[in-house]
Amino acid sequence: MTVRIECPWKAGAGRLGRQPALIEGVRSISYSQLQKMAAEAGYRLEVLGVRPHDYVAIAAFNSINYILVLLALWRIGAVACLLSPRLPQAGIRDQLHKIGCRYLLTSLPALLESSKIEIPKTDLEKITLGNKGGSQRAQVVQFGRNMTSTFPLGQEVTVMFTSGTSGEPKAALHTFGNHYDNALGANEHIPVGPGDRWLLSLPLYHVGGLGIVFRVLLGKAAVVIPQAQEDISGALCRYRVTHLSLVSTQLCRLLHDGKNTAILRRLKVLLLGGGPIPDSLVRRSVEEGLPLYATYGLTEMASQVATSRRLTRGNPVPGAHVLKYRQVRLSKENEILVKGKTLFKGYLQKNGLDLPLECGGWFATGDWGSLNADGTLNVLGRKDNMFISGGENIQPEEIERHLCRIEGVVQAVVVPVKNEEFGARPAAFIQTKEGMRLSRTEILSSLRNYLPPFKLPEQIYTWPASVPQQEIKHNRSYFHRLTENAPSLQTIP
Repeated sequence: MTVRIECPWKAGAGRLGRQPALIEGVRSISYSQLQKMAAEAGYRLEVLGVRPHDYVAIAAFNSINYILVLLALWRIGAVACLLSPRLPQAGIRDQLHKIGCRYLLTSLPALLESSKIEIPKTDLEKITLGNKGGSQRAQVVQFGRNMTSTFPLGQEVTVMFTSGTSGEPKAALHTFGNHYDNALGANEHIPVGPGDRWLLSLPLYHVGGLGIVFRVLLGKAAVVIPQAQEDISGALCRYRVTHLSLVSTQLCRLLHDGKNTAILRRLKVLLLGGGPIPDSLVRRSVEEGLPLYATYGLTEMASQVATSRRLTRGNPVPGAHVLKYRQVRLSKENEILVKGKTLFKGYLQKNGLDLPLECGGWFATGDWGSLNADGTLNVLGRKDNMFISGGENIQPEEIERHLCRIEGVVQAVVVPVKNEEFGARPAAFIQTKEGMRLSRTEILSSLRNYLPPFKLPEQIYTWPASVPQQEIKHNRSYFHRLTENAPSLQTIP
């Protein structure tokens, strides 16, 4: 039997008609307008030729129009394939081919004009233009009436690529139920409701960004989209944001400017995830009184899996509570295994879907973890980041955690470098607070209090200026490539 639910954003249209659902700059879309505008976009997509089950790619930066197109595609029954607009054209072309997309919607002129992309291309902005002609308006109204007001939970709605920070990105297929149940469980743990405003501080092609949209529309709050070139701190003030999702890199950058602390303190919720969270960052955030919650999630589980309570001075350890509609256990090797209603349908492959499951239907995350006596989860590092040095296993995240405990260290990345004697040795990149200088001797002296000699970094480099600032997570492969040209790097004496 097919389980269906009422369209979440339609459910609020009558009761919360004038309340804003989407905000961007001076533009605000109410819940009642959201219904009409999604129908208009859906009508244009259908005229374009989009049909149920079509794979339609979107390569664009966050905007109200992007979200409207997403809602329209889902109401038609098409699958939205979310691509990073930062990819080079060759990368986008490869992903389009890998997924088998029929159309590309984009706001990027270079892609619209590209002869390298052979499928039909349409300007995303034109899909959401207001109607002018009366006859067309009547057609849109009729189209809106014909559109289903309920969703089958099993309807395929998105293809999202895994981050690829430690390997080749994979195309993960999700159902509406995956995203819906993820948001439902997350909202039971951290409520969001009418009057709240959640900043869309993560890209929509990232599962954390799309998760914000589902949580907000389900809670009948408002999604706030920062305008191009608008920084996070400015957006927090301008839009009176109540909820904020960040990765560690973003929070580090915000706290680098002391003026942002008071702004962050006024939030109801600061949700931090997307990878390892340095102890020093947690400690500073708690000391500053920030409403910090640590979360662990992955693309394959449609975003959050486990989230902590608010971290305080009395409870600064980010043990995460497993959220409703998910299950977690550890393998014999302490790898985190997950399953539940939020688990994706599988990876898209040339010969069909691939859903690699362990016995009992468990999905192996590739993350090491531990479970506390109260059932909360600690994430220790990526399985595929581990390397062997002289016969000993080295987990880079362990070294990074201890580097970040050193006073003055803002963030650190550890990667293996080739070594003739040991096979590989750890090398560290360290960013320190502005104006603070640490010596190699000081760093190693501190690490010796926690780590055996074979885990001490062989080389310690200053943070490269070339690290891409727009990336929300550091790509280890990028740092590894930097070590291959070691003479150009600046070591800490």
